Amino acid sequence: MVAATLGLTGPARQPVKPFVVYHDGANVLFTPQVTGTHRPASLGPWNLGERLSTSSDDKPQDKRLNLYVVVPGSQYHSSAHQYDHNLVVNKYAVDGKVREWDIFWCLKLDRGLPADLRSERELLQAAHQTFRPGASFTLRDIPASAVMAEKLSVTTVEGLKRFRRKGGSLPRLLIVPARLAVRATAGQQYGPFRAR
Repeated sequence: MVAATLGLTGPARQPVKPFVVYHDGANVLFTPQVTGTHRPASLGPWNLGERLSTSSDDKPQDKRLNLYVVVPGSQYHSSAHQYDHNLVVNKYAVDGKVREWDIFWCLKLDRGLPADLRSERELLQAAHQTFRPGASFTLRDIPASAVMAEKLSVTTVEGLKRFRRKGGSLPRLLIVPARLAVRATAGQQYGPFRAR
């Protein structure tokens, strides 16, 4: 009890370092804020911020802004290539106001999709476009297959059935809620800033 009163229970939780995201192709600085849950919203080795709540089934809310994790992408690279990704936001604030952000997984299903998507508009356009997989189509043909297995539990071609459109086509890019939200600021980047 004395330790808790004096704050001797352990080191203070360190905030996640700011990182660069894209907004309409331009670099924006995204600065996650501590929420007190001590539970990270993460993708492989990357921490996107501390979750807003301890519940893993948070649904997206209209009042929140969007943080898209686009897999694969060239902005952030890991030695385990399945985690290579771009980060895209739909808005940023010029006043530095802290906002809540819903996280969405954006998973490339079509190898023919351009390599680097950097704006919400490009993401939404790709999600509305479809392609028809060939008869020999396997999960290895999906650029985001490893993350799809990890985050959506899709480990077989049959597991794609829920995402198919009429006639058997699939979206070129699948956008699904991660059911994670963080609190952060996002503002225009001034001067050089290197991706971490």
